[in-house]
Amino acid sequence: MMLAVFLYLVFDRKIRIPTPVARWTLVLGLLWLASLCVTDIVRHSAFSDYARGWSNIGMTLVNLTVFWTLLYGRPRRLVLFGWGLAIGGVLLFYVNPTEILEGASETVAWKFVFAYSVSLGVFLIASGKERRSHWPITLALIMGAFNMVQGSRNTGGECLAAALYLSVIRIMRRKGPGNSKLRARTAIALAVSILVGVVGVMWAYGRAAKAGILGEDAQRKYEQESSGKYGVLLGGRIELLATIPAIYDSPILGHGSWAKDPIYIIQMHRALLLLGYRIAAKSITPDDMRSGYIPEHSYFFGAWVDAGILGAVFWVWILVSTARVLMRAYPADAELLPVGSFLAFLLLWNVLFSPWGTDARFTFPYSFVLLMTLMDTASGTAEQIPASRAKNRIKTKLAPRLQH
Repeated sequence: MMLAVFLYLVFDRKIRIPTPVARWTLVLGLLWLASLCVTDIVRHSAFSDYARGWSNIGMTLVNLTVFWTLLYGRPRRLVLFGWGLAIGGVLLFYVNPTEILEGASETVAWKFVFAYSVSLGVFLIASGKERRSHWPITLALIMGAFNMVQGSRNTGGECLAAALYLSVIRIMRRKGPGNSKLRARTAIALAVSILVGVVGVMWAYGRAAKAGILGEDAQRKYEQESSGKYGVLLGGRIELLATIPAIYDSPILGHGSWAKDPIYIIQMHRALLLLGYRIAAKSITPDDMRSGYIPEHSYFFGAWVDAGILGAVFWVWILVSTARVLMRAYPADAELLPVGSFLAFLLLWNVLFSPWGTDARFTFPYSFVLLMTLMDTASGTAEQIPASRAKNRIKTKLAPRLQH
């Protein structure tokens, strides 16, 4: 459907790439795709691998183009599409669950399905015009605590970070009106506050999980991930022990689509044993060795492993652009601010620590276009098209046909 819409927009000459950020994003995305094509040719990747790799990036760029054209600068459309993602994720779980989710426990189902969908829905509600004053912050705190209790540490931390950010923005608006970028001192203080808050929340979660307050599954998982030398910091993302050596061996060219080399799986396993992680016993399986797929648990590191340095450059650009969104002082009634703050922290986390999955081809472009709309609308540079004006355009186009 997205591809069909893209082709319609192209042939009808309606493609709209309105900002320098949008243009640079697409240019860097095309360079990422070109780099992967060259890498696959040099590495002699299998057709089944590079067909998926090329189409994965290609469809991401197609979706970005469609969203820039149809959603950018239109808060109402962004909210509607957000509800589609939230409701669609829940429906997919019941209609066509993946193999991992079939018969999964409530904790697993919440972590991989409901945490994102429900949290997105709550922040969309908090972004309504009637939800002002303390309500967005209160809802973010409740959602963060609930996600933590349900075992979704990442999403819970993102909700709590969004609550802290909204609190700081609200305090700043009281001290001084206007719309400007955060001062360097304020930005540093905000970053340190969020970092300290996240560390404090993770410490509290670790204590609760270790004591069994959050259930046996959470207790067992935490004990395994924290058993090694560097604790949960590395135990929660053991894939880095495979991706970093792979990047070191080929930092410029990469290893190709769906990169495969069992030597990196063995290196990860040995590193876990040396560092004393109990999870090492489950870090490698016969299926892993047969496939040889290099574990990738990060948009950034995965793109670097597969496509080389240009893949990393694209995601650095996304990280910087997202950070710029958080470095602004928005009006208290800025549209999309609550959901934008949640999606900003979600995107920062996913780029660094989450695997690139099929749904990311939709969730990432949507999040990025919404964030650019938030930043540009607050600064008065986004071209917003009110619903009344859009209806007038439609009536004008239909009038000759109706008269005829």
